[in-house]
Amino acid sequence: MRIAVLATNRNPLVAPFAGGQEALTAALVEGFRRRGHHVVLHAAPGTPASLADEVITYPELPRLSEVAALDPQVPEAPFLADHHAFTSAMSALIARRDIDVVANHSLHHLPMSLSPALAAPVVTTLHTPPFPWMELGAALAAPSARYVAVSRALAAQWTTVDARVVLNGADPEAFTLGPGAHDGALAWVGRITPEKAPHLAAVAARLAGRPLRLVGPVSDRAYFESQVAPLLGNDITHLGSLGSADIASVLGSSDALLVTPVWEEPFGLVAVEASLCGTPVIALERGGVREAVTEATGVLVPDGPGTRDEVRVAALVQALGSLRSFDRRAVRAEAERRFGVERLVDQHLRTLADATGNA
Repeated sequence: MRIAVLATNRNPLVAPFAGGQEALTAALVEGFRRRGHHVVLHAAPGTPASLADEVITYPELPRLSEVAALDPQVPEAPFLADHHAFTSAMSALIARRDIDVVANHSLHHLPMSLSPALAAPVVTTLHTPPFPWMELGAALAAPSARYVAVSRALAAQWTTVDARVVLNGADPEAFTLGPGAHDGALAWVGRITPEKAPHLAAVAARLAGRPLRLVGPVSDRAYFESQVAPLLGNDITHLGSLGSADIASVLGSSDALLVTPVWEEPFGLVAVEASLCGTPVIALERGGVREAVTEATGVLVPDGPGTRDEVRVAALVQALGSLRSFDRRAVRAEAERRFGVERLVDQHLRTLADATGNA
């Protein structure tokens, strides 16, 4: 097939990936090409030209005229940049007749709402809970449109579309079995934002008497300065953004990964990456995380919107006491069986073929 892939315009598809959405999109592009498919990738500047057969970068937002900029109703710059990027991409796709199917991994409404103008069907992967613009786009989508959700929990939130569930996954060759920690160290990996709550991991690790390495970009500076930075010290360190190989090294040399979402996490890809390294996961049970962590790969700590932070921390500390029951090789074997990248590619390709009528 000739597959057009629409990636996010916010971040390039390059390691260290900004999040699970970017990592999944890149993995699928590579997987499609391994299977012999031609991939036309629309992506943010900075995406390697070698990732796809054709890489088309989204255009930058042009400077507004003085008159236009004075409009009191002018949207914020990120909204305009998104609109500009996907108007450009959809215009280009409408003009093409050599595309068999569009794999939409953006978080924008235009690929859905303009899908009736395309000769090829559009398959949208849902990476986040629904928000108004996306639901409006789905309401205008072509009858041929298809949807994929990265977890059952996420599919249940999307009540306006019928989504096929394809659980997220990772490459076992990129995340290899590690030895664990020699000093009881723990890891936390992700964007540093309030909804991912790394401060809970820091407090729990300190109470448990274990070192903790925090890995990830500071996406909310105010939160970091007020809630995370005061907890840093010799035992709690922030390593910043790391590439995939370095993240795998941190995960493989940790006794456990702490996953601490205080929102309905769409999936929790880092839990799979840790499991592939043989590292068990201690996670708050929110959203799709319960599908990324099994009894064989970690411990799910019951949680809900009304749970107090001190209750969460106490439960995380208690769960850390169960780590001796996990065998690292068994953890990896379970993760390979359930979340290997080839399964992921197979199921996405099956959905794309279904949309074209060539299943």
